[in-house]
Amino acid sequence: MSGMILKQLTLRRYRNLVDVKVTWNAHFNVLYGRNAQGKTNLLEAISLLGHLKSFRGARGQELISHNEEDARIEAQVIRNNVTHSLEIGLQKNGRNPSVNGKTVEKLSDFLGYLRTVIFAPEELARVKGYPAGRRALLDRAILQADGTYLDRVQQYERILRQRNRLLKEQADDRQLEPWTAALIKSGSRIRHDRLLYLQRFEPYLQQAFAEISTGQESVTLHYSVPAEGLTELNDLFVESLKRVAEREKRLGVTLSGPHRDDLEILIDGKSLRTFGSQGQQRSFLLAFKAAQVLDLENALQDTPILLLDDLASELDSHRQEGFFKFLMQRSGQVFLTSAQQSLLTAAVRQKASYYQVHQGLVTAISPERG
Repeated sequence: MSGMILKQLTLRRYRNLVDVKVTWNAHFNVLYGRNAQGKTNLLEAISLLGHLKSFRGARGQELISHNEEDARIEAQVIRNNVTHSLEIGLQKNGRNPSVNGKTVEKLSDFLGYLRTVIFAPEELARVKGYPAGRRALLDRAILQADGTYLDRVQQYERILRQRNRLLKEQADDRQLEPWTAALIKSGSRIRHDRLLYLQRFEPYLQQAFAEISTGQESVTLHYSVPAEGLTELNDLFVESLKRVAEREKRLGVTLSGPHRDDLEILIDGKSLRTFGSQGQQRSFLLAFKAAQVLDLENALQDTPILLLDDLASELDSHRQEGFFKFLMQRSGQVFLTSAQQSLLTAAVRQKASYYQVHQGLVTAISPERG
């Protein structure tokens, strides 16, 4: 199985990491230090190389150091034993990714050189919050498996913006019709992509969740549109738009489509969002990330890079031990932040390389072996 390794990372004017250049361990990397020193900023920069979006929802201005106009992320990545140079130029209103010195024509051409899977406290809000968060969780997982999905999402969003503009302007049916037809075609494809991914992904999720919960609980996923073929999804979309047509004209906004769908998470048949405990929510998110790893390894023969932000403080010792056991069975590269080395298991402490993060500076240090 092929793996991908982040060999070197260089950051210029990125948040509080003004001038950083680090060469990483090919297996375990622990980013160690007190809070608010830049550990999560490092993970965010690595995640951007895989997703081109901040997992914290940050905009361009927030990613650039104070009083600076731009920022740069540069990386040396080994993929299938070939070294590639990745670069993202960040401006206040955009980003310019390039591969091996050449600007990419489409953003989707950049995705896939570095596949990343992240576990972060911010992600828990997606599980228990509004539908948009669960859609984002699903869409980001699909993007790591299929970079061209980004093109289809962007196309849908362009069509949706134009249709909403026409609705606000109270355009007549003749003006609206071609945009409605385009919305149905584009939106049905996105729903089809989501359903196909879930069909492949759910067995891995159930396997991972059973291990984390020691077989005491089960998980199922329900997407808000029935699992049908592309033609049936198209017909369902047509019917749903007919039902809301008058309300759309009155409110000036598109009321049906993949931008309003939800992913319902059920633990033993009960809604995780409504009835789930914090422990169950954390177990689900951990299982979701583990399932992403398993899916990428099996579907694409690609081992992604795992980014784990403050994992030790988010999990009790039982869940932490189970997940670290999962990590130790893998050959992939892992980045993990921790305020205290002592929170990590002895097996991790023996295997890891440590990097102290202090006031935006990153320094390789000797681990505490006790």
